[in-house]
Amino acid sequence: MKDYKSNLTIGIALVVSSIIVYLLQILLFHNSHETFFLLFQDLAFMPLEVVLISFILDKYLNKREKQEKFKKMQVVISAFYTEVGSSLIQNLSQFNTNLEILKKEFGSEQNLINPNNQKTLQFASEFDYAMDSRAGDLLDLKNFLITKKPYILSMFKNPNLLEHDHFTDMLWSVYHVLDELENRNTFTDLPTNDFNHLSIDIKRSYQLVIREWVEYMIHLKNEYPYLFSLAIRKNPFSDNEIIFK
Repeated sequence: MKDYKSNLTIGIALVVSSIIVYLLQILLFHNSHETFFLLFQDLAFMPLEVVLISFILDKYLNKREKQEKFKKMQVVISAFYTEVGSSLIQNLSQFNTNLEILKKEFGSEQNLINPNNQKTLQFASEFDYAMDSRAGDLLDLKNFLITKKPYILSMFKNPNLLEHDHFTDMLWSVYHVLDELENRNTFTDLPTNDFNHLSIDIKRSYQLVIREWVEYMIHLKNEYPYLFSLAIRKNPFSDNEIIFK
């Protein structure tokens, strides 16, 4: 209500100012005919001006808003991989029976700075991740995810991720793995169906986490080379990584 009154006051003040200027023009130049002619000419073009200005301004503001949202979103994604994501890739990699292929693809800086980024991203999306829930320590993965559970849940509340469907899907897949693990008290003597089900869930999560990680690394390489340099040294696929669980 306060904003409405303020806008109304400003509008009335502007209209009164226009009237005063037109009256002064008539008094000074004594040519009311020309004054009203120019007034109606301005009024005739006003709708077109409103359309053009509104279109250009709206397009500019939308573009600026999208850029701001993208920057905020990238900050959130960067925080995720610093706090959870990179260590999560390491933890999930213990279940990957063809890990050496990924190390060859993503373990070197030269591959990650490949100018053909789309090819790298396509590889991360389409690679056949051979995941076996029997190949690693499920209890270790469970304990890791439990420690990160508050942070993962807090990510769902972040409004900057609402329009990033891929990242949100990845978070849900990670949380689903945690939910599956939390509902099992022991991982010894599990039925074969349970192991197979966990393998599928882990594979889905692993693939999505890696795809988002590759996209994140590409963004750092293009926009923030100094942050990319640090991320390279914390590469979860490198034998010289400096990540700790």
